Amino acid sequence: MIELDGLAPLRKSQNYQIFQHPELDRALLKVRCDEPRRNHFIRRYSEWRYGNLRQWQREANEYLAALNRGCPEIERLARFMGYEQTSLGPALVVEKMTGPDGNLAPSLHSEMMAQAGNPEGGKRLRAELLELLDDLERGRIVVGDMGLENIVRAQERGGRLVVIDGLGERVLFPLTVFSDWAFRQSMARRRARMAG
Repeated sequence: MIELDGLAPLRKSQNYQIFQHPELDRALLKVRCDEPRRNHFIRRYSEWRYGNLRQWQREANEYLAALNRGCPEIERLARFMGYEQTSLGPALVVEKMTGPDGNLAPSLHSEMMAQAGNPEGGKRLRAELLELLDDLERGRIVVGDMGLENIVRAQERGGRLVVIDGLGERVLFPLTVFSDWAFRQSMARRRARMAG
């Protein structure tokens, strides 16, 4: 078991505490810190089976599907490295993405905020976001939560944008996984919403 009690997280969100992996310099530990919420009258199988960790099951499935296809676009994702037991509960182990200063990589949201008064900078960021979306579509990689906080600029990928969270579809029947048409429609809606 990895002991995390007393350690300060590198970052904290409403769902996660993120720690440096004590044994792997290039890895992070993501520990759930939210309480499970039951949203459905009849519990879904994944809710019964995985509880508060069902998002990890979806993310692992999507990462494994991309790995199985051998698509080069998998480089647009932070590498999935497994699971660990910690003193704060189960942890997802993921590749550490950094910025030029060696700290955690800046999110696309923070970069967009920094370019708020710069139309050229904003245009450049939108073009990079569209390039990321093109790569995800070409690789048939499903990202259910494409929030700007889930995309970072990573030195490990030559300064390109990388998805660090939100893989997989949250619906009971993931039509975008089975239907090319539904997948393309989903990507077109996302493109219009995010880069419009």
